[in-house]
Amino acid sequence: MPNGHWQRLIAVCLASAIGLAGCEDAKIPWDKHVERGDLLFQQGRFKEAEEHYRAALTEAEQLDERDTRLPQTLTKLAGIHDAQGEYAQAEPLLHRAVTLNERILGDQDPEFAVSLSNLAALYYTQRNYEQALPLFERALHVRERALGMNHLDLTLDLKNLAGALAAQKQYDQAEAHFIRALAITEKAVGKNDPALIEHLNNLALLYRAQQDDGKAVPLLERAIAVNTETLGAESPGLIGSLNNLAFLYMTQGAFSKAEVLLKRALRIHETSFGSDNPRLVPSLTNLAQLYRLREQFEKAEPLLVRALDINEKKFGAEDQTIANVANNLALLYFSQENYAKAEPLLTRALAINEKTLGKDHPTVVRTLKNYAALLRKTNRENEAKELDVRIAATTKE
Repeated sequence: MPNGHWQRLIAVCLASAIGLAGCEDAKIPWDKHVERGDLLFQQGRFKEAEEHYRAALTEAEQLDERDTRLPQTLTKLAGIHDAQGEYAQAEPLLHRAVTLNERILGDQDPEFAVSLSNLAALYYTQRNYEQALPLFERALHVRERALGMNHLDLTLDLKNLAGALAAQKQYDQAEAHFIRALAITEKAVGKNDPALIEHLNNLALLYRAQQDDGKAVPLLERAIAVNTETLGAESPGLIGSLNNLAFLYMTQGAFSKAEVLLKRALRIHETSFGSDNPRLVPSLTNLAQLYRLREQFEKAEPLLVRALDINEKKFGAEDQTIANVANNLALLYFSQENYAKAEPLLTRALAINEKTLGKDHPTVVRTLKNYAALLRKTNRENEAKELDVRIAATTKE
């Protein structure tokens, strides 16, 4: 399982800091800038949000040296940079927030643990596990001392730490943390509460990464059963567990079982969010992937065409999400040796990825490899070799 999958397990992220409440005093300019910045951040208007957070930072710098609004503002501003992949700009802001929180709150305050986790999450996003792990570990120890060994809030740190360990294939240590998080949650809420679902999925994914399907399947089945019983058979919360179990079945070659689950996930998406909502796109592409693997191309094609249409209408023709779907549809046509249809989709995906991600991004490299393969299939060896040179130069760096 690729490391990127574990990234989704990180429970404390920079964006979580956006919800921090201000003080209860009468509103000052700091409050107004933060409220506006929060709204703009949630709307994805990052540059405008940054302006308000910087204005809030100017106000916070003038407050009492022990006022927590300064580290809060630094964290919010770091979140803006993190959301745009500007990690070098985010790091010093989070370092300063950690230093301030330790001085203001003390090294045994749960909010200090949050600031440690935010910095660790930034390192984790960059796959800098050597720096992320000790911060996650320290955050856990801080919260253990402050709240006790069985407090429900510890599960956040346990998930973070386990995810970082799993990304390095330190599965035994990761397993212990995931199991502890599940046990703490069960003790706090009981054995049939929706709060268990994330923990069950996390542990199942860990076992799946070790190809231990015998342990993974019952956990996913339990997650589905708990969700169905407590939230209903059409609950959107089922989608993650349904997809996880479906992918497991696909790797086992149990395509019929996987198809039932993926169709159910798509139906829930449509019922919950509407037939033209971009949230449908992952379910459409997942089901299309199953049909592609089964060489049922006539079933896969309309799903991907629909996914492409949904994203185009929502995000426009040049959005990065368009590139992902266009690439998948191109691969479908490639599998059918329909290179005339595949090529314009690949060139479109390549152009969008280069524009949005940069010419040296790993996604661009993968698209180049796909395109080089197509060029060879259409007897354009010289053009393919030109792409090979570019790929080699990029990967060498």
